[in-house]
Amino acid sequence: MMRFGGQFLTILTVKAENAGQKTIAVNPKNTSQDCSNCGKKVPKELSQRIHSCPHCPAVIDRDLNAAINIKNRAVGHSVLKARGVLCFLQDCETRSPRHTLRLAWEYVT
Repeated sequence: MMRFGGQFLTILTVKAENAGQKTIAVNPKNTSQDCSNCGKKVPKELSQRIHSCPHCPAVIDRDLNAAINIKNRAVGHSVLKARGVLCFLQDCETRSPRHTLRLAWEYVT
C-alpha cells in the first residue's frame, strides 16, 4: 500500500508541475476526525458522513472537513476557520455530493 501511495504522489507531482502547480504531501492522520473550525478531535465511525463538532458550531460534510484540514496542513496552518462553509445539518444532508465537492474545491483552491 505504501508503494502505491508513493507512486500516486510521484504521478501527481509530475502532473502538477506540468500544469505549473506544486504538490505538498501532508500527513493524512485524523484529517476527517479533527475539526477544521476549532481543531478539536471529534471521533466518528466511517459510516458517519457529516462532521458535527460538539465544541463549536461546525456542521459540514465529513469529506469537506478533511479537505479543509488537508489544505490547512499544506499551507502550514493547524486550524483555519472554515469561513463560509459551515452549514446547518439539514442543509448538508440535502446537498448533492457534486455540490459538496464544488464547495470543497472552491474553498481549497
